[in-house]
Amino acid sequence: MLNFCIVGTGLMGTRHAHNIFENSRSNLYSVVDTNLQAAKYVAETYGAKIEPDIYSALNDEHVDVVMITSPASSHCELAISAARAGKAVFCEKPLAENIRDAEKAITEISEAGVPSWMGFMKRFEPSHYALIEAVSSGEIGEIHMVMITNRDPKLTLLDLMRKNHESAPYSLLRESTVHDFDLVRALLLEEPTQVYVEASSMVDEKVKALDEIDSAMLTLKTHSGTLIHINNYYGACYGYDQRIEVVGSKGMLRAENGPTTNLVKYTPDGSKHDRLFSGPPDMELFFQHKYEKAYLKELDLFIDAIESGQKPVVTVEDGYKAQVMVEASVESLKTGTVVQFKL
Repeated sequence: MLNFCIVGTGLMGTRHAHNIFENSRSNLYSVVDTNLQAAKYVAETYGAKIEPDIYSALNDEHVDVVMITSPASSHCELAISAARAGKAVFCEKPLAENIRDAEKAITEISEAGVPSWMGFMKRFEPSHYALIEAVSSGEIGEIHMVMITNRDPKLTLLDLMRKNHESAPYSLLRESTVHDFDLVRALLLEEPTQVYVEASSMVDEKVKALDEIDSAMLTLKTHSGTLIHINNYYGACYGYDQRIEVVGSKGMLRAENGPTTNLVKYTPDGSKHDRLFSGPPDMELFFQHKYEKAYLKELDLFIDAIESGQKPVVTVEDGYKAQVMVEASVESLKTGTVVQFKL
């Protein structure tokens, strides 16, 4: 059984703590957080101990994996420290606040020779995972076009936009589209090489006042000519809208939304389906409800890799490459031009 130390017991840390506790091959051994109340809640709920700081956790020989779910500004340093201590690293995105630090992190983790995992859960949602496997097996031949729809039912990042606009503008691209970049890379057998972005702020006047964005359309292209479209939107009042469509030389694959139930009501006025599966009626934590099984799947796959000694499916290198794509997208939005990049 693998012993996990979670650094950061906020929203994502608590989610992962529950999944670690429920998995028969993992144990939540310790937690680290400057918010002692949050740390105490997670520790008492799942039978872990509270460490006073990360150094105490890293010096504990019983810790096998360090899971980093703390604020983004701490990710790079924590990942490097964990790797140097010989611990496997599970890091929520981003790997670092800038490309230079991300490069440093992957170099250090590679030299340490420890397994790593980047928290890109979207590729492990059951329908997405099935679609990726179908594409990989050649079911629709050569891939010509990929369309990804990523629309949130509400705006949740306003505080983050306020905090990060000067140092890291366009949170929509950094927090949401980054997951779609990872999906694209999981789907294709070749890397994208260019991106063009158009974006607006139409959902909330507060977003416009910050000179941030809440709506975006991106076009990417690979060297061979495969075209990719991604649309992101923070105002889907009808529910959490997550779809993928892949067109190939032998056909098409689609991963659709699921309704809350399959109940359909028929009346003289027409038919009515349940709304999109977006969690409780208030749609709080909609992404955690939609991707509940994906979080479980990624934990299982990481444990598989550690136990077998094989390379994990998604590593910090994938986090770095997605971050390169984010920065290229930001440059495209700022300049209004197509931006080339190399992964």
